[in-house]
Amino acid sequence: MKNFSTDAVQRAVRNSIVEWFNTNGRDFPWRSTTDPYHVLIAEMLLRRTTATAVSRIYPDFMKQFKQPEQLARANIRTIASMIHTLGLQNVRAQHLQNTALSIIEGFNSSIPQAFEELTILPGVGRYVASAVLNFAYHIPMPLVDGNTIHLMFRVFGLTFTGPNDQRAWDFMGSFNLGNQNRAFYWGIIDLVALICLRKSPRCNICPLQGVCKWTHENTS
Repeated sequence: MKNFSTDAVQRAVRNSIVEWFNTNGRDFPWRSTTDPYHVLIAEMLLRRTTATAVSRIYPDFMKQFKQPEQLARANIRTIASMIHTLGLQNVRAQHLQNTALSIIEGFNSSIPQAFEELTILPGVGRYVASAVLNFAYHIPMPLVDGNTIHLMFRVFGLTFTGPNDQRAWDFMGSFNLGNQNRAFYWGIIDLVALICLRKSPRCNICPLQGVCKWTHENTS
């Protein structure tokens, strides 16, 4: 068994995830745009729900609220009604509208490109800010959520306290992704959704089976 902390294994994991995603990744409308506003809205909607659920309402939502100005002046009940299937619709609606107002008033209707400025927007925390930088601005940034924590535990045997664990962010920042950041992080999300299932992982078709610590310990 190889040493799972080596740079070589990290490279193998990165390259395998990117290659797998390029062939097997799911197709969602927010993945085909680099418009920072559209990416920001998608990431805010994706919090605490599934990509499938968001995909059902995202196209109509963006058609109605193409720009921050339209979202800022909308009736809050209209916003909540459009996203009610995601749950927490009243909180989500308020965050979305407050964020649109902040973008207009504080950034001249443009989505900021600085991490610190993104994180001060209502409802935008560390993950969403990093996602916008990765997926809209092509700026490689560490990105940690439950999917990342799960996959890194399986593959490397690393245990983190949760998405707020700084050690997890530091570890993800050590992958040297370059321009592969989008495919890498979307690949992690899709691998956990389709292959590295929490209850019944499909290790026999996983692109990481050759370097995965969990697979080695549980299927040998």
